[in-house]
Amino acid sequence: MPAGPYHVTIVCSGNTCRSPMAEGILKKALAERRASYIAVRSAGTLGIIDSPATPLAVEVSRSFGVDISGHRSQEFTRELAQTSDLILALAAEHHDSALAFGIPREKVFMLQTFPRRIGDLPAASISDPIGGDKEIYRRTFLKIDDALQRGVGEIMRRAAVSKPAKEKED
Repeated sequence: MPAGPYHVTIVCSGNTCRSPMAEGILKKALAERRASYIAVRSAGTLGIIDSPATPLAVEVSRSFGVDISGHRSQEFTRELAQTSDLILALAAEHHDSALAFGIPREKVFMLQTFPRRIGDLPAASISDPIGGDKEIYRRTFLKIDDALQRGVGEIMRRAAVSKPAKEKED
């Protein structure tokens, strides 16, 4: 069996605002770099299943050339966490949820500070724009985009390093 892709999972609460925007941004950035060996998905800790991204998340993302119109929410489960090579949390509680599933600390990071580790997780959280106006969504999108643009090279490096190990397992 051939080695599968390197799986990055981005986690927020409902999987209808922040993490879908982050998933779309990262997919676009990786496509531009021809990094097809990296699979990106998002999920939420609240257990909301099959809901679309919020209209403002879709609108703001589209204004930056990111299409998340087909997004459907999924729950962040133990199985999803265990099949992830890297988990990027949008807030401290999402980081803690991954660790509660027994995921090794070296696979779980706060998106805003990735790949660095910081002690003050709430300070690294990206606020949920749900219920906010278009400007709040725009600022959230830009904050997520900034973090991912800084981190995409490290994601690609980690994926490239893990690929030989994954192939040896198969």
